[in-house]
Amino acid sequence: MRNGRTPFYTGLRGVNAVLLCSSLLGGCVAAPSVPPRSTVTEVTQPAEGAAVSGDAAPTQWWRLYNEPALDALVTEALTNNRDLRVAEANLLKARAILGEARGDRIPQTELSAGVGYGSTLQDQIAAAAKGVSSARTGTRYDLGADISWELDLFGRLRSNVRAARADVRASAALEDGVRISIAAGVTGAWLDACGFAHRADVARQSLALAERGRDTTERLRAAGATNSADVLRADALVAQARAAIPMLDAARLDALAELAVLTGHPPTEIAPAAAACRTLPQISAIVPVGDGRALLRRRPDVRAAEQRLAAGTARIGIAVSDLYPRIAIGGMAADSAGTPSDLGNRNNLVWRFGPLLSWSFPNVSAARARLRYARAAEAGALAEFDGAILTALKEVNQRAEDYAALLHRQSALRDALDRSQHADRLTRIQRAAGAATALEALDADRTVIEAQANLASVDRDVAAAQVALFKALGGGWELAPVVRLPTPDRSATAATSNPSSK
Repeated sequence: MRNGRTPFYTGLRGVNAVLLCSSLLGGCVAAPSVPPRSTVTEVTQPAEGAAVSGDAAPTQWWRLYNEPALDALVTEALTNNRDLRVAEANLLKARAILGEARGDRIPQTELSAGVGYGSTLQDQIAAAAKGVSSARTGTRYDLGADISWELDLFGRLRSNVRAARADVRASAALEDGVRISIAAGVTGAWLDACGFAHRADVARQSLALAERGRDTTERLRAAGATNSADVLRADALVAQARAAIPMLDAARLDALAELAVLTGHPPTEIAPAAAACRTLPQISAIVPVGDGRALLRRRPDVRAAEQRLAAGTARIGIAVSDLYPRIAIGGMAADSAGTPSDLGNRNNLVWRFGPLLSWSFPNVSAARARLRYARAAEAGALAEFDGAILTALKEVNQRAEDYAALLHRQSALRDALDRSQHADRLTRIQRAAGAATALEALDADRTVIEAQANLASVDRDVAAAQVALFKALGGGWELAPVVRLPTPDRSATAATSNPSSK
């Protein structure tokens, strides 16, 4: 002790001097405390019209179809879907990284123990102290303990935790985005299965009508009332009507297979309720879209971009801290002896306690390059955040416009069907009175079937537009069930059944 001061106190005075010098030499570079604001200064209201309203968008929007079987399949998919399990695993990884970052803020400890045979450094030191030329050779037992606690004076550890926490929130938002895609996928596949089944039924009606028309034409030719060209044209209409059916049936089976996989089943395990559906469910109410700011809070891609920006800002703090020294309080103790009974003897014990400093100075060019990189990454994250906002607003407006246009088209085709059916009834009356021929009656029936086919096609387009609009609105993740990752099965039977192991 000199002048009443311990060596530890003297070391702290040296640390204070280093801190003062580092602050001056570092140019007093400060890390930003909050992320920058978006450059999108005005959030527009989603377009309202005859198809949509400004009421709050529903969370479980698929329930508007009033199909309990569909509701059950969406819930099953939000629990068992494999893409969702991948997203959940990514979230768990992000949480683990956050736990590691938090663990760096508390003292780090390490214990060691060992035993070995030979001549060690401790034996050579002991021989030199005794003045003998040969070191001891034999068994040696070692115990050790190290502890270090970084003083987060320049915010490196705090910034690391902030970045990891933002990454967790971004991963959670991305998982919500997967939930939205799954809910939209299941609902869309259900509606496709119903819609294609209905279109296939209409196509079969058209085929039956074409076959009836061909039979009538053949009878007229046999009676000399028409010619062979008319029969060939009738045969062509039959072939055209028959050709439309296989693709519609295949599209329906594709939708059912998609539905099975989305719910976590093999494509051949088709849901019975979906397979039995042959009529598209309708939403009678106007679709609510909510306001623009609520939309941005609801869209997971916007939230994920916002959190990536927050993480980028936090990583600027990490880069700034690299310009300054890292100060830690460290200590160590080590014991080495030739026999276990000598462990603990003060002559075999060495220890140290005091401040530890690490600083890449005077060459800080690499640290300043990392700072420039972090600032550029934040600028890119801000641009992505702005882009996510604009994309969200654009998609809602576009999907609402598409939906409104399809509703107008659906209304016009429904009016066309009503008029075709009215004309068909008049033709039947005329036919009964002898004022219309059999071919005219068949032509009127054919017009009705064609109108039904057009309406069935646009009905499916309207349903697809509804799903696309709801997906753009970003709802469906709020009340989703918790994803449970299965316990890995490492049994021999599981390994044998795994195709990749063969």
